Amino acid sequence: MSSRCIQKLSTQFVVGLLAAFTIFSGGVATAQPLETPSPPPAVPAAPLPPAGVIPQGIALDVSGSPYADSASLDAQIRAALERSIRPTLRPGAGISYGPIVPWPLFPLAPGARAAVNVTVTISGDSASAPVTGVTTVTLTNVVVPPLVPAVLFLSDDPEYIQSEGVVFRGTVTAERPARLYYYHSDLGVPRDLDVVLTASAPSRVQIVQSAAGPDLDVMSVGHTVSRDYVRYEQSNEGTVVALVPGTPFIVRHALLLQGEVVAGAAAFRVLAGAPVNVAVVAAPAGSRPEAYLAAPRVPFDGHRRHGTFDLRGFGELTQSYTVGGPPASAQYGGRSPTPRNLDPNDDGRDYGDYGIVHRIAFTLRNPTDVAQLVYLYEKPLGGPVRSSFFVDGQLKELGCVRVPQPYWIMTYQLPPQSMGGSTTITMSDGGSFYPLEVGATDSRPLPYTPPPGSADGCSQNVPAFPDSTR
Repeated sequence: MSSRCIQKLSTQFVVGLLAAFTIFSGGVATAQPLETPSPPPAVPAAPLPPAGVIPQGIALDVSGSPYADSASLDAQIRAALERSIRPTLRPGAGISYGPIVPWPLFPLAPGARAAVNVTVTISGDSASAPVTGVTTVTLTNVVVPPLVPAVLFLSDDPEYIQSEGVVFRGTVTAERPARLYYYHSDLGVPRDLDVVLTASAPSRVQIVQSAAGPDLDVMSVGHTVSRDYVRYEQSNEGTVVALVPGTPFIVRHALLLQGEVVAGAAAFRVLAGAPVNVAVVAAPAGSRPEAYLAAPRVPFDGHRRHGTFDLRGFGELTQSYTVGGPPASAQYGGRSPTPRNLDPNDDGRDYGDYGIVHRIAFTLRNPTDVAQLVYLYEKPLGGPVRSSFFVDGQLKELGCVRVPQPYWIMTYQLPPQSMGGSTTITMSDGGSFYPLEVGATDSRPLPYTPPPGSADGCSQNVPAFPDSTR
């Protein structure tokens, strides 16, 4: 074979190889590039619903001549925000408040107005989004006459709550203002305790109240309630609220844990409109009290501290003391006399005078020709007791005492051949033991109350189930 033939065959062989490669390689040399499809766009997650709603502003009517107690006003502002925000909360949400600005406020005179800003944060959970905002609270001091309750609602039975339902019911009319005194502790699982107002028609109500707890220190809770209530009542410091039919008004909300006690004193007066129903309600923790307003009353515990009592004329005590004579004294909180239960078929009683404001007027005489010192004192007669006295407008707080000895409250210097008067206003402390003696003498009482745990002082351990009048 000639070289020419060999060259031709070689050329044909190379061309065949190239053709075969093109076929088996899928036509790389001649095919168009393939497009890879793009993934679909991600769908954004739906936003979580807000954990609650913060109002831009609310109005709060108060009363006071003037309203001067900063701590009380702070509590009223936060309570008003709580009433507005709590119904909007989703399950698991919580509320916290920042400072009130500007603060402190000057005393708010009757008829005066002021405005404050409060930062509010509502915390969410995995199913709701947190919310933060600033709301404006507009304050108006409404001119109203002093609130003088005619009856006492006593809610201390059962003292230890073990089930859910209504703990107390009462009705306030325009003709019959009322003071509620409640004192309750929790046994078992955590529970909410609410003081609730309802009305069948529009009503406008003034409320003067003090509150303390929840806390394990029962004597401190009772002491705070009595001290603050007497102070607020003297200056008529409270709030004025509008009730809407079908919408319960929460006066006080508290979460009680095992063994904690909560107490309060609240006076109510209908300024206009329909009578108002007052209820103390125990409900499961985190629930709303409305579902339990029509529930049966929880069972009594047998100690009979419940009922509606006549306050007219009760608690007004008078005594006269003459220098050189025996001490002049008055007692309160015993088993006789006691306020009258207005329901003749109810066996409830108020031994201890809990929820009653006492006014003790002393006439002091010095028939001698030299100046004389006269001392006001207290003397425990029933066991451990704490006290707060407003003596001629001055607050005197005493520590815990239990031994029946006279303890100093106040000193007066009477000029020669003189006569004067002194008025002491006080209220029994929940958790303390009565009766208590308050008197005047020219013998010097013990100048100080003993420290807790001392031989003549109070124990730091609170009895498990105290009967405060035994």
